[in-house]
Amino acid sequence: MLKLVQIDNGVFDLVFDDPALNDADAAVATLVYAALFTDAEAPVDREPDRFARRGWWADPQAGSGLWYVRRQPLGSSARREALAMVQSALMSHSPALAEVSVTERVVPTGNVSSVFLEITGLHNGRKFILSTPL
Repeated sequence: MLKLVQIDNGVFDLVFDDPALNDADAAVATLVYAALFTDAEAPVDREPDRFARRGWWADPQAGSGLWYVRRQPLGSSARREALAMVQSALMSHSPALAEVSVTERVVPTGNVSSVFLEITGLHNGRKFILSTPL
């Protein structure tokens, strides 16, 4: 769960709030989730309707664009595209994130339309492993 915290007078930020995580784990989880689940605007050739392209109002290119992949059937090409988008979105946060590797975690049971990712790398020089569903 994300929560809003005040970090200065009139300055707020989102942090991942999970009592099971220590501060360093919460910091990388916050960065990864914000990078992946902030909506970037879809390209015009994929979505001609401006209002259906979504995107974050302050910066239409911020975020991953992953929302567009998630709303289509998750065949093998869409899964590969999702992995590439996640990798690209996270690598754009260098040097805070480095040596990022994104793989699909096979879950034996469940919905065939689900994609579970395992993300590894370095966050400010500290190794991390994070699993998340799309």
